[in-house]
Amino acid sequence: MPGFALLFAVAALTVKQDGAELRESCEPGEPVVAKLTAGAVATVRFAMNGCYAVDVAQGGKVVRGFLPGAELAGIEAWELARRNAPSVDTPTSLPDKSSVTVTQEKSGEMGRLVAAGVEAYKKDRVAEAAGLLKDALAIRADPAVQRFLDKIQKELSADKTGEPLHSPRFVFRYDPAVMPRETARALLGVLEQEYSRISFELGCRTEDKIAVIAQTREDYLRATGAAEWSGGQFDGRIRVAMMETDAGGALTRRTLAHETVHACLAALGNWPAWVHEGLAQRLSGESLSEPKRAAIRKAAQDETLPKLANLSQSWSRMSSGHAAMAYAVSLYAIELFYQHHKEYGIRNLLRNPDQLDRIMTSLDGHLRAK
Repeated sequence: MPGFALLFAVAALTVKQDGAELRESCEPGEPVVAKLTAGAVATVRFAMNGCYAVDVAQGGKVVRGFLPGAELAGIEAWELARRNAPSVDTPTSLPDKSSVTVTQEKSGEMGRLVAAGVEAYKKDRVAEAAGLLKDALAIRADPAVQRFLDKIQKELSADKTGEPLHSPRFVFRYDPAVMPRETARALLGVLEQEYSRISFELGCRTEDKIAVIAQTREDYLRATGAAEWSGGQFDGRIRVAMMETDAGGALTRRTLAHETVHACLAALGNWPAWVHEGLAQRLSGESLSEPKRAAIRKAAQDETLPKLANLSQSWSRMSSGHAAMAYAVSLYAIELFYQHHKEYGIRNLLRNPDQLDRIMTSLDGHLRAK
């Protein structure tokens, strides 16, 4: 599953006007979580297609939801700081911690440090990412940045991987307790093969090597905080839990292929969760069982089948039952895409995201067809 949604969490912004509607997701018709007051402080958790996942301090508590960028004051500066973050490969002039003051200039420096920390994290320079975030927090306390730093420190404490292996597209770190080096080398070859196949299907490519981390299931869950049903995750890096004694077995290969699809799609832009999970299942060789098809048909008849627009965000907090239905619906939707929109083609859709709403409406109709 993807945790790839951008982890940028820089200086807090503010709500522009009274009555701004904080919603459960980015779609305009989704339920309203809260009506906001002008000037309420909002901290961005991640951004997607002009919609921002935010924590908003209001009425003595923090509410969480989604706002369009037009409702946030200072979003232009936020985006500029994100885009102009300095390369983490070059020396960065860090602020003097003994004399930090919260000025606009320092807030911009904080944003650049956090963005550089995110980039270091995505490139698997985890200790460096932690250092950059600590420097950012020395400028000003920020709950979202602190949560990200806590996540990284928890990950470091659960890391038992050794010296990585390298291939043209991947850096592979693994726990020697879960596989010998010979098996790791073989899996690295599998990853290269899977990426070639998947990138040909979807039309993606990456300039940077993708980090892959293989751990015991216990260390994977401890490091990621993923749901118990999760076996893999993409958060800018591929992380997998080894769940079979044969590290080169079919389940491991399928999990690696699944997460490689997430990495491929992330390189093509921001895509809703149902597109990610449907394609990841299809291209890793999974198929929809007849009992799951029957469950989807029954949900459609009972008018309880979720619309694809409601499956656009992260599923990490879903129960195992709701997650199973979400995965099934997503795979079925992608099957229907290949059936009814084969001439248009998946590569064409991924290059024309403005067509997604039209396709989604069509697929929702087919999912509910009698």
